[in-house]
Amino acid sequence: MKPALALALILVPTFAIAGPTRPSRDFGGEEAMERLRAADTNKDGAITRQELLAHRVKEWPRLDRNGDGFFSKDDLPGFAKDRWDNGRLVTMRQTYDTNRDGRISRTEFTSGPTPAYDLADSNRDNRVTEAEIKAAIAGLKRN
Repeated sequence: MKPALALALILVPTFAIAGPTRPSRDFGGEEAMERLRAADTNKDGAITRQELLAHRVKEWPRLDRNGDGFFSKDDLPGFAKDRWDNGRLVTMRQTYDTNRDGRISRTEFTSGPTPAYDLADSNRDNRVTEAEIKAAIAGLKRN
């Protein structure tokens, strides 16, 4: 699978600066929880919102493959363009595309909601620990 599509499917949605959001069932599930680990840049075993934001900024070029400042159908490889109107990519647009123009801007992406993070941060201390990630994955497997 191409990196941009894989990232789009996994990141639905995991990062933001805003307060907690209500997790939806279509946010990426266990894959999103696994993806949180990549944002632990200082490798202390906990992910802060600041680390998530920095990670999201760093990941933006993988989504905006054509460099026009937006993640849109034009950024998907040819074989994946038909997925733009299905599943997680629809959920991603519904989540991040706040002005409803059919594409996601860099600003919309880097400041979007964080359902996976919010689900994992069970004690609401704005730090997601490895134990919280494991508990969230276990909870997803039970449901």
